[in-house]
Amino acid sequence: MRKSILITCLAAIAGVSASLGSVTASAAMADEQSEKSDFFPFIAIGQPLEVCSSMAWQRCGDTDWIDRDAMRSDRYVNLTSNYVEPLLDDKNWNPMRRDVRDDLREALDLLHNRMNQDVISERVFLEEFTRRATRYMYDQLSEREWNMIIDYLEMRVPDDVSYGVNLAETKDDVQPELLRHVVTQAAKVADDDTPHVLILTAGQRDSLDKVNYYLQSFAAAGADASWLPLDAAVLAAREEDACAELDKFRASEMGAYRRGKVHADLHARQLAFCEAGDALAPLRTADAIFIADGSPDLLRPLFVTQLNEPNVFAVAIAERVAEEQLVVAAAGTAVNVLTSKAMLTGGTSREALKDGVHSSRSPGLGCHKDDMCPRGLNEHSATYHPLGGAGLFRWATLDAEVGEEGRHGRLLRVAATNRVPMAVGIDAATALMVNLKSGDFKVVGERGVFFALGAQQNERAVAASFHYLMAGSTGTFAGDEITNVSLADSSQVVQENPTTNFLDGRGMYDALRLLCNDRNSVEVKQEQFTLTLIGGEGVTTAKAGAECQVVDARIGLQYVPSEAF
Repeated sequence: MRKSILITCLAAIAGVSASLGSVTASAAMADEQSEKSDFFPFIAIGQPLEVCSSMAWQRCGDTDWIDRDAMRSDRYVNLTSNYVEPLLDDKNWNPMRRDVRDDLREALDLLHNRMNQDVISERVFLEEFTRRATRYMYDQLSEREWNMIIDYLEMRVPDDVSYGVNLAETKDDVQPELLRHVVTQAAKVADDDTPHVLILTAGQRDSLDKVNYYLQSFAAAGADASWLPLDAAVLAAREEDACAELDKFRASEMGAYRRGKVHADLHARQLAFCEAGDALAPLRTADAIFIADGSPDLLRPLFVTQLNEPNVFAVAIAERVAEEQLVVAAAGTAVNVLTSKAMLTGGTSREALKDGVHSSRSPGLGCHKDDMCPRGLNEHSATYHPLGGAGLFRWATLDAEVGEEGRHGRLLRVAATNRVPMAVGIDAATALMVNLKSGDFKVVGERGVFFALGAQQNERAVAASFHYLMAGSTGTFAGDEITNVSLADSSQVVQENPTTNFLDGRGMYDALRLLCNDRNSVEVKQEQFTLTLIGGEGVTTAKAGAECQVVDARIGLQYVPSEAF
């Protein structure tokens, strides 16, 4: 059974169909092929989709259009005992953290008295909580505990407010551009003038919070959008035949609390889906599925069975993509789950180089504070799943925001540890668009994509050959390589000061510029780590704006701890 399912999924992804070869091309088919030229049904966006909205007015050039009476513009927390006491209940706090819970009670009372208000915005709450007398309390909390506090104090979202989105006022032009790329590709498979996009928010801890944001964003870009209410809580509730207790499973599976009360309307829709919904039905009528930024750990169970086989949902997606009936797009770290190779789940390059990578769920920030770190791991430990994710992208391990967060080290470590021949890292403000049948790809946006080949390692170092291609570049995935590369001849100028920070900043790309200035090698040090880039004979370099593109260069990252005396 397992073998047949895997064969079905791989055949669908590759688009292998013997019957297609016997079909004679008609004029109608020729027209259809013409319409689908430049067709890329796989779109990996290198950061969360962030456009101007009433809840993110900082991304807007102008905010006069926001109607604060009719649009949701903030989250609000309530500091009265009706909200505080359920938060402080023993069931929410590990016995070893009860002292912290008692300190929190005092901190909330102090803040309530100082503000002299029962209801304040989350922004004000965070600002007040992190200064003066209550800062010490904030520093004691793990990310899990802080999320729990906000969840319990958050008030219900009113039914009569909308989520306003304004693409035209978005300061960053590239975000609306990437959004429209998804809609444009979806239109190529749509039967109607308006393509239908299915939104999946299951990777987000609170999978209900931004549903309307994504629906409005795609509507503004010219699509008809709907929400697929599937997530890890639904899967767990169905397993126990207990959909009525959906909020309990949101807490245990996703670390989200009271979401049913805060998002009453969306909760009702998800509850109905949990009890009788079928994920395949909306998928059959969709022209695209968009997977919002989120945790690969939360997303993987939606595509893979407990026996690590692709489930019927993953197979159905692959089949529709192979038949050129569906576009699959993902943003941010949700991109990671689409691979069939080892799936990167979290951590930093610094920890990956010092301590290697671990086959584990991502521990979570501040896990040491509430004693929730898995044994041998810390909050920054680099983690992965060795058996991959949804299986749609067959060439490489994937990662997002690689340039901006200095994630090359963790990406190379996962590839080397799992002997993955290729690893692909996508920068923010950038998307990699791929035709999964032919392997043809293009880079769009304003930054670039990092392709690492043949990663190898020892205890303290990792190295690989690599290419770095800017937006406007094209090429073809072919086996364990990329071929037919055409480099971009122009690109946006990056408006950032140069840095040598390559562990959690863009220092790798700033160092790379030297290879375009006739340097054969570059060495950069940061703390106890060294980055080495090697060009020279056989390496192709080309400038694109302020950046340097390369083909067939080499990269090495090494941890060199100081000698202990």
